[in-house]
Amino acid sequence: MLLRSGAVKVRLRHSSRARCLRLVLVPGVGPELVVPSRTGTKAIDGALTTLAPWLERALARQLPGALGLARAGVAWHAGEEVPLRLVTAKRASAGWSVGALEVRAPDAEEAAPALERWYRSSARAALEASIERQAPAIGVAPATVAVRDQRTRWGSCSSRGTLSFSWRLLLAPAWVLDDVVCHELCHLRVANHSQAFWGLFASHRPAADSRPWLRAHGSELAAYRPADSIGTP
Repeated sequence: MLLRSGAVKVRLRHSSRARCLRLVLVPGVGPELVVPSRTGTKAIDGALTTLAPWLERALARQLPGALGLARAGVAWHAGEEVPLRLVTAKRASAGWSVGALEVRAPDAEEAAPALERWYRSSARAALEASIERQAPAIGVAPATVAVRDQRTRWGSCSSRGTLSFSWRLLLAPAWVLDDVVCHELCHLRVANHSQAFWGLFASHRPAADSRPWLRAHGSELAAYRPADSIGTP
């Protein structure tokens, strides 16, 4: 279903008890169009067109506000903000320490690159763990996994079997990262976005759809700079 904010997948469910067509938002599943048995395609298409404005407003109400990534003294991991502590040290590094992310560096100028290196390293670990959990069930194995700073595509799959992901997925909730990973793993089986692809994807992620979340927060993730957390210009 095409809305002004982008394409939205609507689940179709035929019901012998339904007396009319209705569109509902099912928690954990998303939009679902319930139609009486034997409802024709023309009536279904007409209902989707008529109900599109309602769905647009309903989805907008569900989307949370800005995350607030660009705040000094705060880092982000798996969709949660964590305290960020700066410690003066001769060598720049970063790591967990007593419930906070500790960035050690000679000065603030070197602290930002150290934080970004930590983000990239942690993102790789989270992405590889997600691949290890999901790939066997899909029956695939990527040739290579690359972690980059791509900001227009959260993940991609090359014809040679290389999966590429943005390290910024580490800032998003874990289920969003898992959703993107599953999407790209499914592309190792089906290279396009055909019905076969979406059927494969839905069979492994039946109750998740990261696209609304990424539409709402993707620009904020893309604009974030580790220097924002350090408090440097």
